[in-house]
Amino acid sequence: MPDSNSTTNRKWKRFAKNWEFKIAVFVILYFVFSHYVLENTHNVKERGLNKHLKVIPEEVISYYEKQPLDNPDRLAYMQYATNYDYLNLAIMNFAHLRDGNTRIPNLVILYDEVLQHHTSHKWNNLYQVANHYNITLKPVPLVKVYYNDDTPWAASFTKFHVFNQVEFERIVYFDSDSMLIRPKVDNGEIFSSHSNIDELFKIPRELEFVLPQAYWLNNVVEGKSSLKYKKKVEIPDSKRYGLRMRKLVNDISETKNWRLLPSLVFEAHKFDNPRNFFANHVMVVTPSRTTFDHIMKYVYNPIHWSLTNRKKLRKKSEYDMEILNKYLDNELAKGNINVGILPHRVYGVLTGEFREPWHERFVVEPQYLPFIKKRSNRGWDPIKMLQKIKLIHFSDSPIPKPWEMENGEDEYEQPYSTKLIYCKTGNMTEYHAKYTHFKPRLVDDCDSVEIWNWFRKQFNKEKEGIWYSE
Repeated sequence: MPDSNSTTNRKWKRFAKNWEFKIAVFVILYFVFSHYVLENTHNVKERGLNKHLKVIPEEVISYYEKQPLDNPDRLAYMQYATNYDYLNLAIMNFAHLRDGNTRIPNLVILYDEVLQHHTSHKWNNLYQVANHYNITLKPVPLVKVYYNDDTPWAASFTKFHVFNQVEFERIVYFDSDSMLIRPKVDNGEIFSSHSNIDELFKIPRELEFVLPQAYWLNNVVEGKSSLKYKKKVEIPDSKRYGLRMRKLVNDISETKNWRLLPSLVFEAHKFDNPRNFFANHVMVVTPSRTTFDHIMKYVYNPIHWSLTNRKKLRKKSEYDMEILNKYLDNELAKGNINVGILPHRVYGVLTGEFREPWHERFVVEPQYLPFIKKRSNRGWDPIKMLQKIKLIHFSDSPIPKPWEMENGEDEYEQPYSTKLIYCKTGNMTEYHAKYTHFKPRLVDDCDSVEIWNWFRKQFNKEKEGIWYSE
């Protein structure tokens, strides 16, 4: 009598040779892998990131601004400088803060320690101004990976010393090529008074890092394919969004629970953009030696990373922004830190925004950036946007920054003039007379032209009597 097991095995082997069987097995395995393995991996990321990455809307910042400031002696504003121009800029900004009645006593500039030994008259003049405004100048070692690297960002790693200033509980840092403003528009004229951004110190300490999103890096505007998302997402209009914010502020005021802050709508928005999701020209941080040591490993990679952590290795093209993003991306993926996203329309604005042809990426809230499906100016009102700004960052490459203009340089006969903007209804006789070869782009948005030029005029006004680096 034949063995029943052997009979079953023979039938199974014949069945397994059938091509339909092989296709069926492949389909089943593919379904299991795609719907359970891949989908669950994505969901783990979603669940984890929602807890640790929060958007801080302007309305919530306004609520925090009204709260008391605790223990200001343990708080500090901080900038860094690796040359005299940027040391002078940092002193200008802190002089502005003092005149703006900041309640923070500690204004600290970290500077390359060699500056005090080079051009003595510049150093002496700047030191006297810093002393007058009670600004602390603290020498630190220059951090530069390749000393033959002459790119503008080569010494940008020096910024990371901010994380090592553990004598303070909380630090508000901003790049020294920024300018504090409080603009108002009256009868077509722009005015600005001295101000501060003390409200950033009142953001909950549970958020160890708070910084804006690099809003200008947008797939649609850059001509790339838009981010794919399974659900339909509609960007709310201002009325609906305003109602949501009123409820949010009310809930936070009652519960004091920072976890009520909004999360990203689609978290691949962050995980698919590990190198430049965050901008770091302004940050609120909790200093820590552990954090500093960890970040510096991303700058000077340990030898064993070549075998064990190749994704963490620094590339030659990566500088402070990419390194900090890489660190934050890895720590967020592990759930080790809590990070807040600052409202970029207030604290993260680039001067170059007002030269851009498309602005919807600037107008929308950070969580809705991936859902801009076309090049659009929906919601753009340059006058309204200007009056929101408290900190502006000079960034207009290849156009030189205001202090980089060389004496005697004919700014109207430079190739970068093609990157300027000029009002279509302006004085065209003057336009053709000034720009004989390299002509600015003619635009209908004359308010943006006026605002962009105002930033540079305001800088020249601010530096009067306090600029010594020339």
